[in-house]
Amino acid sequence: MDNDIKKLTKKYESNMIISGRGMLFLGLWSVFKIVVGFIFGGDDFLDTQLGMAEIEETTTELIMWLIIAMSCLLIILFCLYTGIKAIRYGRGTKRKKGFLIIVVLIGIFNIVGIPGYFTEMRSTDWDSAIASALVDLTFASMSFDMVYSAIRLGILNKKRLKEA
Repeated sequence: MDNDIKKLTKKYESNMIISGRGMLFLGLWSVFKIVVGFIFGGDDFLDTQLGMAEIEETTTELIMWLIIAMSCLLIILFCLYTGIKAIRYGRGTKRKKGFLIIVVLIGIFNIVGIPGYFTEMRSTDWDSAIASALVDLTFASMSFDMVYSAIRLGILNKKRLKEA
């Protein structure tokens, strides 16, 4: 029985490390997607989303880039924090599970945001909407796999302690 617990522990630790690395890369992907979307997405984003049609163009552009920078910074910080915590958790150096709350929230936000890709869309945008939805589904499934692996590791550690 001890050998089975070691195998399963190694499996879930590897899942945590892989999911942590994936969190880092998909955080970078999200930032890239935001920046490219604003650069090539059209000039009327702030007019339609924030109602800023009357403001001078340079002020609107400055506000837009500030919003982009703050969004990108938040995404990078969340993904960096959760990715590093997951890697440490998988390696066994830190076994605190507080970061999993953020991981669950990120996974839920990704799932909730998927229908937004398909609303108010031109007929030529189907390929990018489907690709973005698939990436977000992958990101969400990775997040939930990270949570599942952490729960399973906790259960296996309790079993190991009982047997010892």
